[in-house]
Amino acid sequence: MGTKWEQELDQMRKQRREQIMEATYDLVLEKGLMSITIVDIVKKAEISRVTLYKYYNSIHEIVFDIQIKILNEMSGLLDEKLTGKNGLEKLQDYFATFIRMYRAHPDYFCFAAMFDQFYQSSYPTPELEERYQSFTKQGIVRIEQIIEEGIRDGSIRRETDPVMMAQILSHIMMGTTQRIAVRSEIYKTESKVDSKEMLNYLTNFLTSSLAADSADGR
Repeated sequence: MGTKWEQELDQMRKQRREQIMEATYDLVLEKGLMSITIVDIVKKAEISRVTLYKYYNSIHEIVFDIQIKILNEMSGLLDEKLTGKNGLEKLQDYFATFIRMYRAHPDYFCFAAMFDQFYQSSYPTPELEERYQSFTKQGIVRIEQIIEEGIRDGSIRRETDPVMMAQILSHIMMGTTQRIAVRSEIYKTESKVDSKEMLNYLTNFLTSSLAADSADGR
């Protein structure tokens, strides 16, 4: 452990970094990722350029920190809620976690949609790419493990490919939730179904599609 002064300094740095991330997050939701500048961020955070560059070298680094923080919060919530007795029930917990996160923080999915659109063809640096992909792979592997467990215990169809299905489920859930979050106001007038109920229907459909029937589970 460091001295009290060192601990206070670390805490101050953490708070400053959070201040920069919060300002950037608000600006992205307000103006879009393509429109914000360093000037916007320092003005919003009420700090100087010199101060910002002590913590970040670019807007990209800030944005990646925010995205990873969002995914980390989702991952933490998922680990807390995996209470199912078998693989299929744990997969249901995974879906339910997505829905809870959407209902509590729909803006998270708006931000994630902008992130995916902005970085749809490439990442700004190899370092950020490696850091981000190493984090996202952990989430995919977690889903693979749940599916593998379900196949072993007979709750999930034996012919299911865990690697392929983990990718599919991740894309379906994240993609659908992002679209609903971004177009939430439009859905109120153009859609005949409630967006939240749409997610419930989707997860029930995915669960029933993966469930082993009585013959398969024997």
